[in-house]
Amino acid sequence: MIMSQGITKTASIIIAVIIIIAVVGGIAYYYYTSKQAVSKPIIVGATLSLTGKYGRTGEWYKLGYELWADQVNKKGGLLGRPVKLIIYDDQSDPTTAANLYEKLITVDKADLLLGPYSSAIVFAVSSVTEKYHKVMVEGGGNALKIFSRGYKYIFLTLPGLAENITKGLFDFIKSLPPDKRPKTVAIINANDLFPIAIANGAENYVKKLGLKLVLHEVYPKEIKDLTPLLTKVKALNPDVLIGGTYFPDAVLVVKALKQLNWRPKIVFLTVGPAMPEFWETLGEDANGIMGESWWEPTAPWKGVKEFIKAFKEKYGKDPDYHAACGYAAGQVLEAAVKAVGSLDQAKLAEWIRTHTIETVVGPLKYTEAGYPTLGPLLIQWQNGKRVIVAPKDAATGEAIYPLSPTWG
Repeated sequence: MIMSQGITKTASIIIAVIIIIAVVGGIAYYYYTSKQAVSKPIIVGATLSLTGKYGRTGEWYKLGYELWADQVNKKGGLLGRPVKLIIYDDQSDPTTAANLYEKLITVDKADLLLGPYSSAIVFAVSSVTEKYHKVMVEGGGNALKIFSRGYKYIFLTLPGLAENITKGLFDFIKSLPPDKRPKTVAIINANDLFPIAIANGAENYVKKLGLKLVLHEVYPKEIKDLTPLLTKVKALNPDVLIGGTYFPDAVLVVKALKQLNWRPKIVFLTVGPAMPEFWETLGEDANGIMGESWWEPTAPWKGVKEFIKAFKEKYGKDPDYHAACGYAAGQVLEAAVKAVGSLDQAKLAEWIRTHTIETVVGPLKYTEAGYPTLGPLLIQWQNGKRVIVAPKDAATGEAIYPLSPTWG
């Protein structure tokens, strides 16, 4: 009996020790795995046009994305986890971009997605992101066609649609005394989704204002010389020339106009004039050229001054609106993740759609389709500076109008 009690006590001690070891081990494992889960980075994926036709513009978005990620990580990351950017070069090709977003989602297991550049590429990849129900915030594609498919997971940071880009221009024309207004308009545009949308919108404004459209012609998006087309335009002598352009063809337009020694009263081009490289490439030939800008360093939005300072410190130059829209895309994702407290894609999409989000491109309030409605600024190059000439409440100078009809 005494021996039996001794064995029972020994067994009890052994069992107790085993339980203690198991509990301690379990706690240690819990804390280890929890720490691993917390420290595992949140992967934010994107493609950008780092080579090809849009390579120069795509680089601006990359700078904006990287600055945002750096700042988020300095503040402790998202949900207590560091942000890791994965950016692939889509070579300015929609098919390549779509395949790379498949890779980002299925192979890289990206938690969040930022968008590519250009409406044609955004149109292609958004079908992929929608298929997987993955939120994508982008500042590079704003053709209405992108947002007319009932998609729930794509959101734009450019403050308006491509079809409305020329609104500021036509508001300016409308503000002129009737006897000073231009009467005839010619429209040329690259054969690509974004420029086509610009041209279609401009045609509608021409009709609304009762102006005469003397020509609307589409040119190949990879064109190298616009002199023959602009010779044709010159023969019609319109008061206004509108170009649905990217940076390369915007430069080609100006060079061709100078070669022909002719300028209409207004020359309005898209994308190119909003970029610092426009003046760097053309010098004084850029004087007087108008364009749209979705953001300017003088814009009164929250965080703009801090963004410019940080950008200059990191890259040694001022940002343009492409960089600002890229940075703003990160801001939208950041705000949504912090508000929702998780990476649940459906909850993130619903929160973005139903809240006004403060960004460096302005307070973004989204339509059901996923685009905001702020609208662009009308800018004009004057002596090496981009001057906001409309709307009046944002203007930093008066427009040069009309332009001299010849170069000299």
